Amino acid sequence: MARKPPVYAAVELEPVAPPAAAPQPEPAMPRAKEAAEAPAARRGRPPAVRSMRDAASPVMLYLHPAGHKALKRYALEQDGKVHDLLIQAVEEWAKRKGLREPMRVEAERE
Repeated sequence: MARKPPVYAAVELEPVAPPAAAPQPEPAMPRAKEAAEAPAARRGRPPAVRSMRDAASPVMLYLHPAGHKALKRYALEQDGKVHDLLIQAVEEWAKRKGLREPMRVEAERE
């Protein structure tokens, strides 16, 4: 059932006729697929990071700013990364809970 055109300030709008059928262009390849097939040189990330991101499931974590700052400082003192500290903590937690599945995605080197 077709909808009636809206009425604004007691003025009725004329229904708009559909545009004439134009030749349909070939469907474009989705951007995600284009990015996956693009050469590594055109994308900004190194191959190891790209393959890890493709293999991993992203998880978001909200931390208190003071806690985040302390974590960054600790990672700097340990010559490590915050990500590695968080993964290590999740792995230890999973081990205590009896989870056997891997938590860390290893980057594939080309």
